[in-house]
Amino acid sequence: MNSSESGQSILPDSAQEKVRSLWVPLCGMNLLLPNMVVAEIGSYRAPEEVPGMPEWFLGKVRWREREIPVISLETLCGLTVPSNPVFSRLMIVNSVRPDSSVEYYGIVTAGLPGLIQFGDDTADSVEAYENEGLHCVVQLGNELAAIPDLGCLQEMLEQCIDQAA
Repeated sequence: MNSSESGQSILPDSAQEKVRSLWVPLCGMNLLLPNMVVAEIGSYRAPEEVPGMPEWFLGKVRWREREIPVISLETLCGLTVPSNPVFSRLMIVNSVRPDSSVEYYGIVTAGLPGLIQFGDDTADSVEAYENEGLHCVVQLGNELAAIPDLGCLQEMLEQCIDQAA
């Protein structure tokens, strides 16, 4: 279904222009998110496990003098993730909720993201995604990318951390 056919815009009405975005390779899927939500992309480092967390919550890493949670979007979507993180990176994401106890979190990527300009007219099609934490899937040419629901992801992280406390 094309976004223009559905009558739905994937961008807010006030932002019908192109948005600088990152095309992020994951294992078995891609991710598309606004460039401004990413604080840093660095080398992968294994997170320290936190007992009692869901499988997609990989643990915590030390970043800029603080402990931040690290997640696997592939695991959240039910995909199998290889255990060899040779080309993996750690993408640090800024909070989208100003009152959140989770100011930053990490997402493991399968490589370096690329910059693209993305807008309503960029996607060949847009489909709703049934998985918690992801908003929709867009198709650009032969490639598919999931657009995350960053507010939902952050709420899921907050709930996990609150339950562990």
